[in-house]
Amino acid sequence: MPKPFFLTKTWPVILIIWAMDMVLTSFQVRMQGLPDGEALQLGLMESFPGVLCAILLCYWLLPFFMKHRRMFLFALLAVVICLITSLITVYLSLPTLCNSARKVMADPQLCGLQTMFPGHFIGLLFTSGTICGIRFYQEYAKTLIDHEQLRTTHLEAELTLLRGQLDPHSMFNMMNSIHVLIERDASQAADMVLEFSDILRYQLYDASKPAIPLQQEVTYLQNYVNVENKRRCHELEVTCNWEPQLPLCYISPLILTPFVENAYKHVSQFTDQPNFIRIDLFLEGDTLFFVVKNSKEPSLDTPNAMPRHKGIGLVNVQKRLALLYPDQHCLSIEETADLFVVYLEIKINVLQ
Repeated sequence: MPKPFFLTKTWPVILIIWAMDMVLTSFQVRMQGLPDGEALQLGLMESFPGVLCAILLCYWLLPFFMKHRRMFLFALLAVVICLITSLITVYLSLPTLCNSARKVMADPQLCGLQTMFPGHFIGLLFTSGTICGIRFYQEYAKTLIDHEQLRTTHLEAELTLLRGQLDPHSMFNMMNSIHVLIERDASQAADMVLEFSDILRYQLYDASKPAIPLQQEVTYLQNYVNVENKRRCHELEVTCNWEPQLPLCYISPLILTPFVENAYKHVSQFTDQPNFIRIDLFLEGDTLFFVVKNSKEPSLDTPNAMPRHKGIGLVNVQKRLALLYPDQHCLSIEETADLFVVYLEIKINVLQ
């Protein structure tokens, strides 16, 4: 969902406040009898440093201190920066200020740093504080919108999951496969029932948690692959390379599952050449690498045809990754005439 313009842009606010400050300062000194040119020059000299100060506070310091929840320290630092900026501005512009003051003041001796600095500092503090307050509201509103999007995406994912669980067609296919397998190999059918029950248990109970151990997610994927392979009677060449020993780390449930489900759903069904799926999952440091490849049949170029792999499952998982792992994941989806590849990297916290 696109965010409103006023929640994403701060520079128009800075521009408007800077223009108002410059115009008001110029108008004030113009009313004291200074020429228009000098009044405009003084307005620019007094207001331009405030723009630089506001940009520094809003675009660099405020986001950093908000992220680390050090707002009191930010407030102290903002006052110090405004104080130093005001001192430098008044000191550098003092000759011009005093020269202009001699034209309108009865006692030009009153023109000095101690008389000009307090007013300028208070004005700079007020304008910078106003801009920082607006920026803080923007960041806070952005956080609320992101949380709402995350909640909505979770609800959509849960709804999609329930539809899959309650889909009679899928359930009948699984039960029919178990029935056929019972007549051929009762022991293998019993194993399939246990694995299928583990899948349902995971979907009903564990998937509702915000985070689960990575090993638990991998076990679910392994059960899913085993059930699908038995159900399809080895029609596919499935190669799985799982990390042999996973450390204790947590991941959002069902964040990897849609890619595997998608591979089985859209894998090719050639009769004259191999149909294959390859799954690789491994850890390097605190980065999880997950790669899924599957053979596919050439798509028909029909008007308004939707890509076969662009279902609601992939759309939902892309939204969840963007909200759960912002700037901590890399997702690449590549599709050729005969191959579909998903490459995913996620930064996760590994507990030592």
